[in-house]
Amino acid sequence: MTFEDLRLLASGFQPSKLFLTAVDLGVFESLAGSERSAAELAAAIGAESRATEIACNALVAMGILELGEGGYRNAEVARRFLDPAAPEYRGSFLKHLHATWEDWDALEDTWRTGRAPATRKNQRLPSSMEGVRHFILGMENLTRELAPKLAARLPLVGVTKVLDLGGGPGNYSLAFAQREPAAEVVHFDLPDPSTVARGFVAGKPGAERVVFLEGDFLTSPLGEGYGLVWASQILHALGEVELRRLLERIAAAMVQGGVLAIHDHFLNPDKVSPLPAALFGVHMLAATRGGRTHSFEEMEGWVDGVGFTPEQRIDYGGASRVLLARKR
Repeated sequence: MTFEDLRLLASGFQPSKLFLTAVDLGVFESLAGSERSAAELAAAIGAESRATEIACNALVAMGILELGEGGYRNAEVARRFLDPAAPEYRGSFLKHLHATWEDWDALEDTWRTGRAPATRKNQRLPSSMEGVRHFILGMENLTRELAPKLAARLPLVGVTKVLDLGGGPGNYSLAFAQREPAAEVVHFDLPDPSTVARGFVAGKPGAERVVFLEGDFLTSPLGEGYGLVWASQILHALGEVELRRLLERIAAAMVQGGVLAIHDHFLNPDKVSPLPAALFGVHMLAATRGGRTHSFEEMEGWVDGVGFTPEQRIDYGGASRVLLARKR
């Protein structure tokens, strides 16, 4: 690695902050299907004309916007992913990502103290309903194509009851219901995420077999009789004591021989790779009161301790991986 590599690494926040700010300002929505001058775009997004020109010129240089005779327009990548009317829209996730900027901005204090600021991080979700909506729909953006892909890799055949724990937008619940027509799928989440999920799931194929159960998975009843429990991207947000307690609660809700499927940013045994999992561990340090990423070996030890036998690790080529463990 050279100093130029370090310089590029250190300045990486500049294009990121510009791009995410443009998303929040509604730049790409305002340019959907149109071409506007800097003054016209500034009026549309409630910004100043000179600042809009400077920022949009940089977005052109980055390849996200284009500059034509009539002004600025969305480049192909923006038309594909940043226009709310586009089938592949991903703006909700980007808005959620920008909302985490504040967490990382406090990283020095968190690093010194070992704990994220108590004033902001006593909960596992954003504090406002708007923030919750961005978070849940952002997770929908990420899991839209992934959910059916992973459902096809899980032992769902013959399972009559599935628990989608921390179900978020409901993409996995729908994928499970579509994959195994005999199964009842219980979507479990806090009330605010469940409100968003109910609206998203309604009317989609399989929705008639998705049951919504609201509560806190650390304290509320989870139900019982589950042949498969799907725990996707939730364990990393918990401290070790809470994590172990949740695993015990999951085991108590399952039938003997049932399968627990944990989908997470698993680390390799060295705990320094892969890079996305290591960086996500820092995100949990910055954004939660006790969370972090874990290695497969750590998680296998914990599930074994509460009555599961680890059976399989699934690497599907994404940033996360899946651990399957069967209840003894």
